[in-house]
Amino acid sequence: MTMSPIELLAPAGSLDILKSAVDAGADAVYAGVGVFNARMNASNLTEDELRDGCLYAHRRGSKVYLTLNTLINSSEMDEAVNIASYSYDAGVDGILVQDIGLAVKLHELYPSIPLHASTQMNVFSEDQFAELASIGIRRVVLPRELSLDEIKRRCKIASEYGIETEVFVHGAVCVCYSGLCLYSSMNKSGTRSGNRGMCAQPCRQQYSLSFDGIDLKKGHLISPKDRSALRYISSLIEAGVSSLKIEGRMRDRSYVTTVVDSYRRIIDASNDGSVSRGEIRKIENDLLINFNRGGSFTSQYLTGHKPDDMLSGEYVGKYGLRLGKITRTDKKQGIIEFTFNSEYPVPSKGDYLSIRENDNELFSFPVGKIHEAPGKLVIKGLHPDSIAAIKGSPDVYLMNHDTVKLGKNNIRKTPVKIVLTVSDNAVEAEAIVTEGINKDVTGNYEILLDSGFDGKAVPRDRIIEQLSKTGDTPYRVTEVVFDKYEDVHCPISLINELRRGLTDDLTSSIDYEREHTCIREFVAPKRKEEPSNAGTIKTLYYFPSVRAVKGDLRRDSDIYAFSLYDLVIKDNRERIYGFMENNKTSIILVLPDAYHDKLNDVVNRADRELKENFKDRYLGIMDSRVTGLGNCRSGHFLSAGANLFNADSIGFALSRSQAVTLSYELSPDEAIETLKGLYAGKDDTVIIHSGGPIAWMQSDFCPLGAHRKGCKECYDRPYTTLSDSDGHNECKVISHSADCSCSIYGNAKYTYSDKNAEEIADQGFNVIQMFTEI
Repeated sequence: MTMSPIELLAPAGSLDILKSAVDAGADAVYAGVGVFNARMNASNLTEDELRDGCLYAHRRGSKVYLTLNTLINSSEMDEAVNIASYSYDAGVDGILVQDIGLAVKLHELYPSIPLHASTQMNVFSEDQFAELASIGIRRVVLPRELSLDEIKRRCKIASEYGIETEVFVHGAVCVCYSGLCLYSSMNKSGTRSGNRGMCAQPCRQQYSLSFDGIDLKKGHLISPKDRSALRYISSLIEAGVSSLKIEGRMRDRSYVTTVVDSYRRIIDASNDGSVSRGEIRKIENDLLINFNRGGSFTSQYLTGHKPDDMLSGEYVGKYGLRLGKITRTDKKQGIIEFTFNSEYPVPSKGDYLSIRENDNELFSFPVGKIHEAPGKLVIKGLHPDSIAAIKGSPDVYLMNHDTVKLGKNNIRKTPVKIVLTVSDNAVEAEAIVTEGINKDVTGNYEILLDSGFDGKAVPRDRIIEQLSKTGDTPYRVTEVVFDKYEDVHCPISLINELRRGLTDDLTSSIDYEREHTCIREFVAPKRKEEPSNAGTIKTLYYFPSVRAVKGDLRRDSDIYAFSLYDLVIKDNRERIYGFMENNKTSIILVLPDAYHDKLNDVVNRADRELKENFKDRYLGIMDSRVTGLGNCRSGHFLSAGANLFNADSIGFALSRSQAVTLSYELSPDEAIETLKGLYAGKDDTVIIHSGGPIAWMQSDFCPLGAHRKGCKECYDRPYTTLSDSDGHNECKVISHSADCSCSIYGNAKYTYSDKNAEEIADQGFNVIQMFTEI
């Protein structure tokens, strides 16, 4: 097993899984400790287990990253910082963060800690890398929605600022842009925040989609298949990606081992140019058996096109691999016969088969006896009564199969070269690591020879053999060379002592080299000053879709905001322009919180035309980019998609935007208390949500058309209604014809009253009360 120049990054929900992932070939693993990570329901690691995991991984040439990738409120900030500093001292090689406030705080206090921007940070725009580098971000996990071309451009830009890029290559995907999903935190009880690591996975539920009371479709309308980029590994390597990431901290040991081993084989084959279609098909079959939703994988948007087969269908659990159709049953003999493709793995005794018809499982059972025949398999194991109940030709699926057997030679170990110097009275040995993160680290040991030993000399080949028996140690000896050789007269036990002493010293050297301690920088405490004057209060009215609004748009508001998606459609643009010409208030352009590069020209054109038409009445754009604009505050309004959840994130954002929207997940009481920790400058403005629906989900996938070619479903429908299986929690789906994306709007969990606005203004902040209407 070689150590490749591109990192294979695996999930570790427990210490046992961490070790298995490393053994299977992971160049790095990521794990959580306790709270503040996006998989709160995983086993996660204790602090002691994290230290042990770092030692285990480092000795085998792998890295460990800590996940602190949730939103942090102000009262939790000190605890999160302490977890980060302890974990770095324990040996982690980087810390994954979502919260911009936590990132800024960590970099301020501990600038030596390498920070990774989680995909939850939604770094979608090309212009964000420079400022991310300035706050200590050394790696960005790119959004799953990017195409290969977009990934390649971002890799190039990121490298200019010393930032690595990481891409998800396998596992479950969110139908929503990462970090922008509020569905779980707003739906039903509203206690399961995805941004706080407790997502209830509402995307896996059943829904109905309707318009004007007429049902359009029902089922699992927003449940995507799992992702696999297996066929694009070479392209991702060529694009300059630094790390290939596997999703799955909630998965078991078998899942992680199988996926790591599969991608390890493809990466190694890609590096030496030996990838074959047959090998890829075989590995894909192994992965499908291991776990998939919907019977196949999706590559999502890597090709730059939106596939129409992204959904998992009505069978959203473990799907298995379809082997064939039943052609014959015999109750008396207790057998079923079904068609079989020789490219598929043959079931083994004890594997489970599932018999299904139209995605409904009829029976599942463990395999007993197996008989192979050309193009078919005959299996025993299903109860005779169940066999008698089978009608027609239902499908047969293989649900589990032991696809990975890691032999001793396949387990990841650190490659070592041993150099021996033999003299009359001693043997000196040096072990040198030849590859990976520990390259050139050395260990040394010496044995003294007894001049009175009267046995035979140990042959050179026997010395090499004994030194190569590294057994359960983290090392694999690849070469033994003699700098100087004379006959070695000693018992073989002394050569074994040499090996043990040498590997022990090498382990100590590696542990020392990988050890680091974060030194806390002195940061002068910020002085909280009383505001000299109360802030102003204004109102803002936002129409996510003017098509959905009947009649006059006037709402007695100081500011009006309109979506880019409306301004690119002639009829809607003319309506907006006509309204603004007769209404002398201000206007804001609202951009999607995530959008593809192909919309850049559209954004620039809309921005330019609004400046030309409305001059000073045009206040600028609203989007979620908390980084990327430097300190140019004028003309930028930060949306709720920035996830400003604590005083540190709000303070950072206020220094970079004309006005910032507080997180929709902050209650008014929490927000008011949080703002007390900030000094309000005379121009600092916060936006609070005071009425109307909010975006529960923003997605590159549209459930209305499901990306069917030539779909024009949204042209005559300003919105559709998405309801859960109980007919509750109705949401409005606004489909965007410009890029076949959508926004799903639902009721806000929190709204801010006039009294709340006055309390915030009394603290010295200017306040904009925002209302929305669909």
